[in-house]
Amino acid sequence: MATGANLQELLKSAEEAVEVIKDDERKRIAFERVLDHLLKTTDGNQAGEARPPAPPVNDTPPPVDSAFASEQQRIDAVAEYFGVDPEQVPDLFDLSDEDPGLRLGSNKLSKSKASSTREIALLITGVRTALGRDTNTEIIREFTDEYGRLDPSNFMKILNNMPQLSLLGKRRSSNRAVRMKFLGAEATRKLVQQLIDG
Repeated sequence: MATGANLQELLKSAEEAVEVIKDDERKRIAFERVLDHLLKTTDGNQAGEARPPAPPVNDTPPPVDSAFASEQQRIDAVAEYFGVDPEQVPDLFDLSDEDPGLRLGSNKLSKSKASSTREIALLITGVRTALGRDTNTEIIREFTDEYGRLDPSNFMKILNNMPQLSLLGKRRSSNRAVRMKFLGAEATRKLVQQLIDG
């Protein structure tokens, strides 16, 4: 269980992660999910330290809040989070089911593996935060590999050095929870706008 000081820090982190969402109901849902995730992964015995999330018992995804039950609701939530028109969202993100993905062409990403890994990390963490879904490094790794940008020996180092994201859990763990910082939300919004304008 989180200590008082640690709880304040977690509340602040959850507030920062959802700050760009304007709709009060969507913001509340995303805040509750982010905070719940932080409380589950934070080790109350060591403030600021966290343990990696427990492995899933089965492959069934967690139930999605009814606010994002339809594809259009997911598109609207993501459009609001990134400050773009709903019509532009499907050009970048695949929201056809409850687990969001990327749809942009690989030529829109940076050519260097390090830069494109950072871009994919921001996009995946951003779209999942917009929908109140948890993110971990394994999810980011899968998309990075899918786009042919995975540098296995430097992948975790690249994510660890991103000021826009917080990685929770033990540093040596191969699968750590990922949290979007306010700085990351702003950077991701700019990236999404660049990709749309480009």
